[in-house]
Amino acid sequence: MDEMIATLGSEPQVVTATLSLLARQGVHVRKLRIVHTAAGQPALISARETLQTVYSSGQSAAKLEVSYHPVESDDGRMLADIDTPEAVRGIFKLLYRLVRAAKQNGSVVHLAISGGRKTMALFGMVTAQVLFDENDRLWYLVSGGDFLTSKRLHPQPGDDVHLVPVPVILWSQASPVFTELRHIDDPFEAIERVRALKLSEKVADGRTFVLGSLSAAERRVVEVLVLEGASDQMIAERLTLSPRTVEQHLRSAYTKACDHWELEDVTRAQLIALLQLFYSTKLRENPHDNRGGD
Repeated sequence: MDEMIATLGSEPQVVTATLSLLARQGVHVRKLRIVHTAAGQPALISARETLQTVYSSGQSAAKLEVSYHPVESDDGRMLADIDTPEAVRGIFKLLYRLVRAAKQNGSVVHLAISGGRKTMALFGMVTAQVLFDENDRLWYLVSGGDFLTSKRLHPQPGDDVHLVPVPVILWSQASPVFTELRHIDDPFEAIERVRALKLSEKVADGRTFVLGSLSAAERRVVEVLVLEGASDQMIAERLTLSPRTVEQHLRSAYTKACDHWELEDVTRAQLIALLQLFYSTKLRENPHDNRGGD
């Protein structure tokens, strides 16, 4: 089942036009969740009343289940704008929980972020990164000309109106461990879990490279490079090696890093960046470890 979650401001056609253009693509939405701030402003009241009229009569009522979801504070107060940290938390939690519920029901999600405040679109994008899979879509409506000025609810042939898919980097595809985020109800907890998981994976990836790809001699050189930011001459003096030997070990490490991380080229600075977290974690866990040793 296809479900659409749409942010709403003062223009109801951002919702109706998106549904129409999706239908032209063969996508038939069965559930529509409309997200908005507290309906205190005349334009927002009018937009919601228009949508209620459109989707409460005729064939639409039989085909489409529509619900309205105002942004609320943690204590249940409806918020009139997204202009405070409290309101930011409210919109993020609302979008996150609506998308999460849709995914738990097995729906394909179409998240339309054209309406309302820009903050809604921003946190809609973050929500998509955390919870979407490859079948879900993030949409932005671009319109102009007569369609924009006429306030028509549904595009006609020749109207300058387009539904643009917004690319989303899916965290669930970056690593299978991120799929567990769908079990977390609080988006801020989910983001913190992502941060911890990313750090953990980066440390593990560095460990795999250092212990699995580098020779013992290369490890000694690379560790001094990463932890001390030393020049070749300084590394040579530190490890009682010739500068040429240090250069050879580092050149080999750069080549192996290219293969490990599937990069075209790895520079000195990039190798430090790739391994800094691993070595700093290693040093914290073993503060008396003899750096440069096997």
